[in-house]
Amino acid sequence: MEPAATAWDAPAPSLPADTEPRAPHAVANADAESVTVRAEDAAPVQPQDSTPVQPQDLTPVRAHENPDPQQTPTPQATPEPAPAPEPALTIAAPKRYVLTPTPLDPAPAPGAVAAQDLRGKRFVLVGDGTPVAQALVTRLTVLGAIASRIGDDLEGHQGAVDGLIHVGALADHGEPVLPGAFPLFQAALRRRPRWLLAAHHTKDTSGLAGFFRTVAREYPDTVARSVEVDPARGAAEQAEVIVEELLAPDREPVVLRTDRTRRGLAPCELSLGLLATSGAGPAGTGVAEATVLGLGPDSVVVLAGGGRGITARFAVALAAASRCRIELLGRTELPDLPDEFSDARDKAALRSALIARGGLRPAEIERTVGRILAQREIASTLAEIHDAGGQAGYRAVDLRDAEAVQQAVKETYTTYGRIDGVVHAAGVIEDKLLAEKDPDSFRRVYGTKVDGARTLLAALHRLPQLPRFTVLFGSISAVFGNRGQIDYAAANDALARIGRRWQDATGTRALTVHWGPWAPTGAHDGMVGPELGREYARRGIELIDPEEGVLALLRELAWGDSGTDEVVYTASGW
Repeated sequence: MEPAATAWDAPAPSLPADTEPRAPHAVANADAESVTVRAEDAAPVQPQDSTPVQPQDLTPVRAHENPDPQQTPTPQATPEPAPAPEPALTIAAPKRYVLTPTPLDPAPAPGAVAAQDLRGKRFVLVGDGTPVAQALVTRLTVLGAIASRIGDDLEGHQGAVDGLIHVGALADHGEPVLPGAFPLFQAALRRRPRWLLAAHHTKDTSGLAGFFRTVAREYPDTVARSVEVDPARGAAEQAEVIVEELLAPDREPVVLRTDRTRRGLAPCELSLGLLATSGAGPAGTGVAEATVLGLGPDSVVVLAGGGRGITARFAVALAAASRCRIELLGRTELPDLPDEFSDARDKAALRSALIARGGLRPAEIERTVGRILAQREIASTLAEIHDAGGQAGYRAVDLRDAEAVQQAVKETYTTYGRIDGVVHAAGVIEDKLLAEKDPDSFRRVYGTKVDGARTLLAALHRLPQLPRFTVLFGSISAVFGNRGQIDYAAANDALARIGRRWQDATGTRALTVHWGPWAPTGAHDGMVGPELGREYARRGIELIDPEEGVLALLRELAWGDSGTDEVVYTASGW
């Protein structure tokens, strides 16, 4: 059963045949901005012999000492140098940033001098049937460029491609550009174009800003740019704006051209003020914030994304602050039988136990280890919520399955008569550079975030009364882009746009929080494990103190401006 499309919502996704996301994996990234690095790939190369050469003893012999020439000194063993200490992991309270439009230098008008750069260049345009596409072909041709319109792929286009311009999102009823256009962008970038642009209106929820920020990092020789244009302008005016962006000398990946100015988006540090910093109560427990939010023992909060990582930390903190009921939704099935490997407490011990038992191939062993550890963490989260004074329940639900999500939300509301708040924190990572990214993997990572949010919000929209607040967990990769995370950056940027549409359509609070990396300090490490934490320490990147992170979210919900729908919390600059 697919949820009906609503005024705010894009068409609900159908459940792919492959409903179980593959296990996350990561690649080593070369630049300092990388968010996900496999620790074994990032480890520094050790020299074959790091023992320093010891100088000979050149102390002069005094004449009166008259040493015995026959005496042979006993050779002294060269001490092994002490290994360099591992840099300490630095954790800190996160700082708050708000994405703010900032002025950019004007783009040159496409006159005779500026247009010299376009003469003879070959452009392909995607978005056949849109008035802007035709106007753009005409304008580029007048300026001496060679422009042609294509379908959704480059297979039939021979020869060089100097630039690809996607204007499909400018159609009156245009579909979101992503994830469908990913193979096209990937194919275009293989030809090393000078320009890669996508124009869209405000209503587009594809996540093009996060996508193009990452393209700009991975392809520094290409002008990669997402351009938001004003739909009130005519086709010729919109085409002229796009041509101006081809000529702009800067490399800004996200440009707003929704008025007569040219602006970018930059995260600007902005605190919540004195009321927020002193509002957490004497012990910083978040009780004051929970009270402001109207949360108490009868309240119900749904957390989608399982009971693991930072979701688990927030669930426990919320239960301690309000004594409310927490309903967790996640894709991991909990076992019916007791844990038969209860003595094997970590990954290595579990792996050894499974090998000793036999009957499984290496890949099956790794999947089993991951499943058991996930089940244990969820069970631990449920126990922690109860210990903190709250109540807890768990349902195994794939958030991309619209029917299952609808049923879970409906039954929760029917059982308790209310849903006061919702947190969507589901996500998977399968990091690879764009050139190596499999389109199915892109859809899987993107869909878990984006389709999961759409199905969840569609289910909430059918309730007799909407939740007072909805929180969407984003990522700092959407704000800055990140090598190897093209899908994750796009998905989290799309998440923020979906949340904005939900808030505009329903009048309820919707907040997307783009988190920086959290410190791995306990059972709920999330996507930053101990190995990656050590790599961040070597890079000097500060990580979010988990206790301060959950309090920051409670303060944001309680004291933040309800009109602010997107914020960034990170302990370190990026």
